[in-house]
Amino acid sequence: MNKLLAVCLIAIASPAYADKKTDEPAASQGSASVDVKAGTGVEKREIVGEATSFSKGTTVWVWSRITDGPSSIKHVWKRDGQPVWTATLPVKSKKWSTQSRRAMTKPGAWEVEVTDGEGTSLGKIEFTVSE
Repeated sequence: MNKLLAVCLIAIASPAYADKKTDEPAASQGSASVDVKAGTGVEKREIVGEATSFSKGTTVWVWSRITDGPSSIKHVWKRDGQPVWTATLPVKSKKWSTQSRRAMTKPGAWEVEVTDGEGTSLGKIEFTVSE
């Protein structure tokens, strides 16, 4: 009986049975997911007026839902491939939605890239602004 107990204790304490742990955040392990949408507003934590084309003068909202992501993200707004503004946004739980917005004063091809703090792209949305 004592031999059986000793074998069980050795098996439980063995590294082969230990939980694997890492100090890396979930996002750097590739488990983060991001949904990105553009529209004319956000209501009840969801995008409204979703579109891929907007008229000059419209305020465009970019909404992101982050699952198992980093503690903050960035919305990098670009027009014709050039960065024009960056919003740093907190992520306060495993499933979080957040948004940023800009008044579209210049026409062109726009995109908003969602990145982590290291600049790694997590997702993006593209849209156009016309006269």
